[in-house]
Amino acid sequence: MLKSKWIQDCYVQIEGSKLKVGNTAIERSWAFEERGPISKSIYDKKNQVEWLSRTNETTMFQFPWLSPSAKLTNASVTASEEDDYGISKPYLRLDVDMAYDHDDERLTIRLTLKVYPGSSFIRHEYSVLAGKPNAAGEAESDSAASFVALIQPDRQAFSSTEDKLQLDDNNKARGKLGGDYCDWLPIQHLHCRWACVGFRDQTDTHNNLISKESGLLYVNEQLSLRGNLLTLKSTLGTGGLMVAKEGPTPLGDLQPGCTDFYFHGKRLSVKGSGITQSDLSAGETITSYGTMVGVYDGDAFSEHRLMHDYHRNLRHYKPDRDSFLMSNTWGDRSKDGALNEAFVLDELRAASNLGLTVLQIDDGWQKGVTVNSVNAAPGGGLWSHYYSGNGQFWHVHPERFPNGLSPLVKSAAEKGIQLGLWFSPDSSDDYVNWEKDVTTLLGLHEAYDIVAFKLDGIEIRSKLGETRLLTMMRQVVKTTGGKVVFNIDATARTRLGYLGQTQYGTIFLENRYTDWGNYYPHWTLRNLWTLLPYFPADRLQMEFLNVERNQDKYENDPLSPFHSGQVYAFMVVAFTNPLAWMETTRLTATQSVALSNVIEAVKPHHPAILGGHVLPLGEEPSGASWTGLQSIIDEHNGYLLVIREKHTRSEYALKLWGVEPLSTLCLTEIIRLADKDVVISNRAEETVEVEADANGYVSFKLSAHFSFSLYRYQIAE
Repeated sequence: MLKSKWIQDCYVQIEGSKLKVGNTAIERSWAFEERGPISKSIYDKKNQVEWLSRTNETTMFQFPWLSPSAKLTNASVTASEEDDYGISKPYLRLDVDMAYDHDDERLTIRLTLKVYPGSSFIRHEYSVLAGKPNAAGEAESDSAASFVALIQPDRQAFSSTEDKLQLDDNNKARGKLGGDYCDWLPIQHLHCRWACVGFRDQTDTHNNLISKESGLLYVNEQLSLRGNLLTLKSTLGTGGLMVAKEGPTPLGDLQPGCTDFYFHGKRLSVKGSGITQSDLSAGETITSYGTMVGVYDGDAFSEHRLMHDYHRNLRHYKPDRDSFLMSNTWGDRSKDGALNEAFVLDELRAASNLGLTVLQIDDGWQKGVTVNSVNAAPGGGLWSHYYSGNGQFWHVHPERFPNGLSPLVKSAAEKGIQLGLWFSPDSSDDYVNWEKDVTTLLGLHEAYDIVAFKLDGIEIRSKLGETRLLTMMRQVVKTTGGKVVFNIDATARTRLGYLGQTQYGTIFLENRYTDWGNYYPHWTLRNLWTLLPYFPADRLQMEFLNVERNQDKYENDPLSPFHSGQVYAFMVVAFTNPLAWMETTRLTATQSVALSNVIEAVKPHHPAILGGHVLPLGEEPSGASWTGLQSIIDEHNGYLLVIREKHTRSEYALKLWGVEPLSTLCLTEIIRLADKDVVISNRAEETVEVEADANGYVSFKLSAHFSFSLYRYQIAE
């Protein structure tokens, strides 16, 4: 037996044809046969629950481009310590390079496993390697391999003892297995409830971002589900199993209409690798969609904690990088028409007065003309092929910024503001120009200290294109030491979604405009509220607009942005990285004062709020609900944002996360909105004690519609 302990509690064990990886929370094992690896165990160490049936004889994966007769001849394992170029927490990475005899050719498929210290999940993905891997496994990162070992596939004859669907002869054909899946999990327990969560992006045309289905396992059921997340919970005991498909939303799937999760009786498969034969024809290494398998206690809070831990491992939270208040002028719909040096200098002054930390210049700072430019001829402008012609598309616009961006950089630095820029990766020919994009981005970072690039115009047409796009992002992150943050636009087209390798920055979630009457603060809050159980607040960029613009578009709508007010519009996104989606120079003096007051009160707490585990409270926002958000800093401390929308009651009881019945809470009110744009700060930081009732609910009072209170809380021991 080869046994090695790596990062803290993470380990790998190899004995003959058996491979086992794990830590103190979870363990997973496989047997390697001539047909490929076969999952043998997923063990929850805390709850002492084994999730897989011992009779499994089906391979872990199957791909349509891999011949059914392909034979695994050997497998080499490389283990190393990684941290995704400083973005993730350190983890144990195993590359299992599997050599297959495939249609008279040698094909190498890499199974990459990732185990994180103390965390109850294990991730994996597959890569089809270009060329022949070296002895060290040709690892992507710069870390030296810890060791190299060999797995000898078992050559014994295959004899299946798996459970079969019990079907009549006229229905036998329905029991056959499909040919494109990334994980195969024969569930041991029958009495389980499953739930599938589907995400939606393309938010220009979608405003209901979460969908859910649920049911009970049935031995004869063949069930196809769409989504990114699936959970199984025992109905008889403790414990839960979580499976995530690390890829785009179903709207962005490269195989439209396919299934993400498939139940074949008690057997669960994660469907769709994303890789096609045409992707392989390019002769480049291509990586599949990933899979995460995790275990938890089975209750909702434990499920949410697992998702939070998952995201925090993939992107290690750093307050000075991941907490920011940004402005971008595009939200006032002047597009690039107002952009010039004087305009941006004025915007910098206004941003500084408000207390914002980043100003991002959208489309129009560059010489090239896009389809969205006010200067684009009808049907003209580019949305790809940026390096065609004279190759000067990404030069600074010579008329709008005759002195380049240097005067803006100087002014921003004097005000303690960082600069960001809009950028559109060249999607032509499946991102064949990705290396040119790297050069462009690094040049802008080095010349102007640009730290935040909004990535727009993304159009992923293949796994080859996606792989190149992600390689571009990783290369920039690697070269800049993680200083550059990408704001990844999720508003349209086929993009990365929420779980599709988005750890290199934030999600730019929405384009909303009062000009079109499609901006309501409670809609934005609702999208945040519904996403929070599955995606962290610090990774979301949520907009607030100038609520006094375009009042006529809303007529007498009682839920209009104007009726809720400017401070309220900001506060509903304060537990994210708020985006002032406006020209801040067009705010009235009254708006500016009110905004600067609330930002001054919130800003010192913002890094701690985002550093916590943010979860939804109360009712789902509807414009007429009692709702809110809770940031859990640790077992005893956190923040509460209690919100009264246009609700009839002035008092309401909220169930708080992690607060036991009859607990005593010490509440320090930081800021309160007593009436529209009337901000009251608790500068003396007076504290009051409240007690949770026998069911763990705490009562709050707010006298006005569209009002809120922000508290820091401590649970008395």
